[in-house]
Amino acid sequence: MITPATGVYSTYQSTATITAEPGATILYSVDGSAPSLTYTGAITLTNPMTIKAKATLSGVDSTVTTANIQSDPNSLPVPRNGLSLWLKSDFGIVLSGTRVSQWSDLSGSANANDAVQNTNANRPIIINSAINEFPAVNFNGTSHFLNLTSGLTDLTSGFACFAVLKPIGTTAGTMFATGNTGPSDLVSLAINNTQAQFNAFSGTTASSVTTSVGALSLNDFQSLDAVHNGLGSAGITVNSTPSATGTVQNLLNTARTLNYVGTSSTSSGFWRGHLAELLVYSRTVTPSEQAAIEAYLASRYQLLTAASTPRPMFSVGTGTLSEPTSVAIASVGGADVYFSLDGTSPSPSTSPLYQGPINISFSQTLKAIAVVNGVRSAVTTAIYNLDSTKWPAPNPSTSPPLQLNLQLPTTAIPK
Repeated sequence: MITPATGVYSTYQSTATITAEPGATILYSVDGSAPSLTYTGAITLTNPMTIKAKATLSGVDSTVTTANIQSDPNSLPVPRNGLSLWLKSDFGIVLSGTRVSQWSDLSGSANANDAVQNTNANRPIIINSAINEFPAVNFNGTSHFLNLTSGLTDLTSGFACFAVLKPIGTTAGTMFATGNTGPSDLVSLAINNTQAQFNAFSGTTASSVTTSVGALSLNDFQSLDAVHNGLGSAGITVNSTPSATGTVQNLLNTARTLNYVGTSSTSSGFWRGHLAELLVYSRTVTPSEQAAIEAYLASRYQLLTAASTPRPMFSVGTGTLSEPTSVAIASVGGADVYFSLDGTSPSPSTSPLYQGPINISFSQTLKAIAVVNGVRSAVTTAIYNLDSTKWPAPNPSTSPPLQLNLQLPTTAIPK
């Protein structure tokens, strides 16, 4: 047994101890590898740290025990009672290259809900420095999802789910689901374009609460909550603002065997977006608890300031130019600016990073966005017109022949 066990601790954890049956030899590791070091006494913790340990007695090895230990004083407002799943993108992720093979549950629940994926093609991808210097996990909306190793059982006291995410694209998909075939006993949080929907099934009897169109912002990080009060009512909150409430079915105490992040309980309806953090409770939360969790997430990811990034500004606006010119782009401090010159919408993944004034030498459309901590601005656009007879656009289909004018010296070289 490793003490402290897996968890996010609001007080600093400095040492860890490992115990086993008397006479057993304990092997451990502190880097996530297979246990190989002989345990002789308390382990000094760095923050965070993954400890793996096993005991050997009479030539027989125990199973490996793992403790993911993180000290985070800022997590003090987060209630641990009833917390059944806690995924944080800055700790507990096991990678295969850039793909996530396991996202370890940090809730400290007795039945750990590690999110795993054994098939490489179905593994989501880590995105570094996605928001406020924290990473996020990218689900592609077509094949990426994670299986939860333990489901949620007794939800008679309600349910609560808190996520920091960035929806991408307009296709409907399920971000989190726990349930059974049918579907039955389903509890899920789905996203369809700019709407969020919370589904609550009692057996096969369905019910749901859905926000209005525009409640969510595409391509922006935001907090999204769904809370079932255990008394037939549920609500959805976006960035601490209530967005929908309604009457729903009460949830049952039953084993749920189909449990996913990134898809539905039928392994369809894949969600497209980035997920930075997810907390799931097997109970309702009080209004004060909900406010405390929302405040923790807003502070951690700077959601109130990250909700929008100002557009970049051009030194030359739309117009007809008398001659070619250079255009400088200004933006807020700390922003990365991406631009395009072909009329397409710029993107951090496909567009060049602005590093200095841009030469406009023929009629072109300049578009640019600013990105701060993973949050994109709206697009700034300028259309520049130049006399095409004087400054024609290059024709990529023609390649002028190379012409060299070589002039030899006329002065004789002395012998």
